[in-house]
Amino acid sequence: MRTKILIVAGIAAAGYVLGTRANRPVARESVRHQLVRLWNDPKARKRREQQAKQLQKDAGKTAKRLRKDAGKKAEHLAKAARKRAKDLGR
Repeated sequence: MRTKILIVAGIAAAGYVLGTRANRPVARESVRHQLVRLWNDPKARKRREQQAKQLQKDAGKTAKRLRKDAGKKAEHLAKAARKRAKDLGR
């Protein structure tokens, strides 16, 4: 008799837990709502704009530096090629 009561109590507890979980709102909706609210926040929008400007500025500096370095490397290779051609032409 005691085991039957424990089995019934266990089934009732499991049903209660599963029933309460079934009535919870879907978590994805609240997360989506929070993300939309954060995306539309004026402070966040201003910060994204500032970061975009900074990235463009940094990209310009990097491109300028790479062009300069590539030019130096090209001059060095051209000089080495002329020297090699001169040595081979002896």
